[in-house]
Formats: sequence, C-alpha cells, structure tokens
Amino acid sequence: MTSQIMYDATGDNVHRLNDHAPFAIGGYVNGAITKYVWTNAQWALFPKSYHVRINVTGDPARGNALDVETGDATTANIVPWINARLPATPDPLLLYCDRTDLAACVAERAKTKWHGRVWMWVATLDGTLVTDRAMTQFSQLKDALGAYADTTIITSRALVTAMAARIGRQ
Repeated sequence: MTSQIMYDATGDNVHRLNDHAPFAIGGYVNGAITKYVWTNAQWALFPKSYHVRINVTGDPARGNALDVETGDATTANIVPWINARLPATPDPLLLYCDRTDLAACVAERAKTKWHGRVWMWVATLDGTLVTDRAMTQFSQLKDALGAYADTTIITSRALVTAMAARIGRQ
C-alpha cells in the first residue's frame, strides 16, 4: 500500500467533513472542552475509515493516539499510556507531537517495550513532511468559515497496512 491521507477534527467540526471519505479519520475521546469530543454517532459517519482516537489527557485507558503538546498530555504520560494501551488494543498506537518535542517523545517511547506498535505522528502545519516518521500533519482543510480539520499524510507502509487491517473493527 502507498501513502494515505487522514483528517482530524474537533467534534463540533465533524459535520464539515461530510464530503470526505479519508483512509483514516481522527477525533478526540476526552478533554476539558466537551464540544471537541466525538460522539459514537460521529464516529459511525466514517465506517470505511480507520479511527484514530485522540487522547489529550493522558488517560491510560483511552485512545490509540496520545496528543503530547502544550495544554494536553505531557511526555510524563507517554510511558504509562503505552504500557497500559499496548496490551489493551490491537490497534497500532500513535504519539502525536510537534517537531520541537519530537526528540523528547521518541526518548520516552524508547523506555517501553513498544514492539513496533507505537508510531510517531509529527505536526509541521507548514507544508513540509518529516520523512523519517510514520505520519506528518502538514496542513489544514479550510473553507469560507476558516480551518476545520488537519490534514496528515501517512507514509509508513507498515502503518498503513496495520491500520487497513483494523478498519471496521474498532
């Protein structure tokens, strides 16, 4: 399989993705701002997409992606989250961060027995790709009302294959 596209959005913007059927779709499973959290009905709108369930609090019982950035999970959440999630889900796990936090996140990931199931998802949002990582969030979808979703390219063939095997089983 070749590279694939993923979009992620807050719960209050899911309706703006109605015309999109990406390979993968990302949404939030927790957080202080409840309108950002996706409902089961919103996830059901994308039955043919891999579901990236983004955890922003570091809760070790939630999600298959940990969002490590200011105001969300921290590097201190990485090891406990991976150690809890790895045996709890057959989904590949993702660590999301920007380029400035990448080295710290990779170092924390290395402290676990990750066995190839924890992939790095790096944000640039300036159109550049980080070619040595599995995924790069590089731009946003916009319309007359403004930005409503982030665009990510998944470049790892192994990750695309692992995600494809889980579509419809989440």
